[in-house]
Amino acid sequence: MQLKLNNTCFGISRLCVVFLFLLPCMISCGTDNAAQKKKATTLADLGQAMASEGNLRGALQKLLEASKLDPDNADIYQQIALVFRSLGDYRLSLKYFRKALELKPDFPEATNNMGTVYLLMGDWPKAVDCFKKAAENIKYQTPHYAYNNLGLAYFNMGDYEKAIQNYEMSIRLSHSYAFAYVNLAKVYEAKGNLVEAEVNYREAVLYRPRDPQVLLGFAELLIKEDKTKEAKETLIKIIKEDPRSAAGTEARKLLAKLQN
Repeated sequence: MQLKLNNTCFGISRLCVVFLFLLPCMISCGTDNAAQKKKATTLADLGQAMASEGNLRGALQKLLEASKLDPDNADIYQQIALVFRSLGDYRLSLKYFRKALELKPDFPEATNNMGTVYLLMGDWPKAVDCFKKAAENIKYQTPHYAYNNLGLAYFNMGDYEKAIQNYEMSIRLSHSYAFAYVNLAKVYEAKGNLVEAEVNYREAVLYRPRDPQVLLGFAELLIKEDKTKEAKETLIKIIKEDPRSAAGTEARKLLAKLQN
């Protein structure tokens, strides 16, 4: 019995020594992992900031570095996908959206954004599938984006009634979402209902009174309605707000035509 007891004590002692030897390694590995994730977050934040400033290639470099340090972070892959979308590389954009969704299947923001890539590619059915899935996800905090995008897909498919239904749903969910009003106005304009188009453009201008694109669309509609005075005032406002933008350039051209 004594010998057996001594063997047990010896085994326990050896186990303790091994555990104590491994403990610093375990703590070190955990610390290193946390440090890597922190660095990845810093790089990802920097990448997002660079992307918002228009430095897309610089942003991509930082985001790819971040993904190597934190390869299980779905949010980073989504940011990479968004940069590739902005660069016009839709194939790689879809690749990284799929990677994000593999890691985080319940990710409606990524699902909606992946749909926008299909929208840009003109693949309306796949776009619709993505937007529907995102819109129906109860966890999605901004479903009005998905409904607006659904409206865009249906509009491009020539299904104006479904487009109207989805734009109206977007507005019901977010009354101040100006771009849904703009898109709804465009449907009515395409249908030849300029009165309803104007009603919706005025709502859009109410919520985005200084947005050059919103104002330009409104001005173009006013020209169609022969409301020249208000159209001129709107065009002048665009030029004052953002003279160097594409909208500002177009506004100057339209104003010159009206003044001739």
